[in-house]
Amino acid sequence: MKKTRLLIWAAVAVALLVACGGEPAAGIPATPAATQRAAAPTEPPPTAAPTEALPATPPAATRAGSEYVLLLPREAAVPAGWAMNPAPAFETRRPQPGDTYRFACQDLTARSVGIATVGYRSLEGLPSIHIEYVIYPTAEAAAAALADMRQAVDDCAEFDIGAGEGATSAAFSPLDFPAYGDAGFAAVLRTDSPTAGALLTHMVKVRQGHTVIGINHANYDGQEPPDAALTESLVALAVGNLRDGPVAPEE
Repeated sequence: MKKTRLLIWAAVAVALLVACGGEPAAGIPATPAATQRAAAPTEPPPTAAPTEALPATPPAATRAGSEYVLLLPREAAVPAGWAMNPAPAFETRRPQPGDTYRFACQDLTARSVGIATVGYRSLEGLPSIHIEYVIYPTAEAAAAALADMRQAVDDCAEFDIGAGEGATSAAFSPLDFPAYGDAGFAAVLRTDSPTAGALLTHMVKVRQGHTVIGINHANYDGQEPPDAALTESLVALAVGNLRDGPVAPEE
């Protein structure tokens, strides 16, 4: 049973990050649709950085991103008894001219220079929450990326993730959400796949300066929807944490 739950959780994470990752993070087993055509590693994890037996000298990417990783919401921000999975991680990115990443049904311009991520889930596997801070060189680059994602949600009302018998069907619909940060949007994402089944995800994207906060809060479709109060509290915490956070790399 435990193995089955972990497999479902991995499938859930892949589906969510391919469908609605803001230049998704590194470490999750990626499908071809999820990969970015940059030289940097591919996208987010349910198998994240180890928390034990770390080398004496941390990897350069971890050192470079520690100022963002330390600002991610921690266990006290989620319900008691939830597990941290994946653990906090950071990936440095070096997008080149012409690089793109897949968001819903579109290939969008890759602009981000780093991403900090963490995840939490119920011990039953779902509900689950994925949190990411996608870092851009300037506030203007972050605003352009957010606008691209918002337009893709408008244009991709229905789309497929993958192809063939194992493809996941996906559809966006509107989601009312309070205003936070400098700008943002929210949407409901419904997915149905042979592996993870039918899922309902509340996706929220909020820009705070040069960082786009992404929160995906998922549960099985047909069960209790994602807790809106929990989602909002995490967004508010993330915005507050980043308000006086690191300066933009190119500002």
